Amino acid sequence: MILKILKDKRNFLMVVMLISILFIQYNLKSSIAPKSKYYNEMYIASRKMEKLLVEVKKEKLKRGFEIDSNIDKNSTGLIGLEWSEISTTLGDEVAKRTSTNTDFAALITKKIKELNLRQGDRVAVNMSSSFPALNLAVISALDTLGLEGVIVNTVGSSSYGANIKDFTYLDMEKHLYNSGLIKNTSIAYSFGGIDDVAKEFEQEVIEEIKNRNRKYNLILFYNSNLEENIEQRYKFYQERGAIKLFINVGGNSLAFGKSYKDIENSDLILPKKLQIRDGLVGKFYSSGVPVIHLLNIKGIALKNKIPIDSVEKSEIGTGAVFFEDINSMKYNLIIIILVLIFFVYNAKIMKKFEVKS
Repeated sequence: MILKILKDKRNFLMVVMLISILFIQYNLKSSIAPKSKYYNEMYIASRKMEKLLVEVKKEKLKRGFEIDSNIDKNSTGLIGLEWSEISTTLGDEVAKRTSTNTDFAALITKKIKELNLRQGDRVAVNMSSSFPALNLAVISALDTLGLEGVIVNTVGSSSYGANIKDFTYLDMEKHLYNSGLIKNTSIAYSFGGIDDVAKEFEQEVIEEIKNRNRKYNLILFYNSNLEENIEQRYKFYQERGAIKLFINVGGNSLAFGKSYKDIENSDLILPKKLQIRDGLVGKFYSSGVPVIHLLNIKGIALKNKIPIDSVEKSEIGTGAVFFEDINSMKYNLIIIILVLIFFVYNAKIMKKFEVKS
């Protein structure tokens, strides 16, 4: 039956043209975007972050802390309590869960590579315990690229962050460091919260954390005068050597000082010509140092095609963040052009058959 139909030249040409159309459509729809030119480094950083998350979860359970699957849907161990003795403000649990995606380590690595930093360059980092997973994503990127982080952490956390008093972000980080899993680690801290000295915390809690952090040999910043605190912090970073990049995680008061600004920057690297002068972000930005700002997590995820609040775990290295944007994809134009020429040629032959008939 099929052979009889195809013996008719017009039918045969129709089939050929149909196949041509399907072939073009397949090429356009299923062409795979090229990998990022930083794919290898991004992959390594994501793998590293994955190992860190696994170890933190393991240690959390070992210390007797339960994981609430109703809140920590992916059972990462990086999602904290709704409220605790070291909570500072309300937080968004969706943003916190989204931040545990290891694609963030890849994204941060990519953005740092775009700034052309070299191995051994110093990076000043202002970390918030509100996003422990993002902190580990930053460290994964720094370690992968061989950069020296000058890291200061604030202990206070918003809802669902690292707000377990007996297992703070610094406890997590120091466990990872002592286990030989990370090279970069915090060298100083503050309490965060009101005036960055946690006026809302019980004094007993403050003293307990102070005593524990002394064992980690951490420098404590404790100055209720916010402007003086920012100056001290900025000077502290500068004294460690030439800073090539400043990374801010979260929205603690040190970031923007009294004139807090929720910058809607989904590209991470702050663009030029912004009017930012206050806080650590303003000081580094106005001095010409590039700034990576991690706060608008949902916006960042959406912009960079990282799933929001996903319970499906994809294989590392397969997410959209690892590939060039679809708008920059290069299709096999030669093949498509040849097929189109063949299509037009067949159409002309078809027309001749119609005239003869």
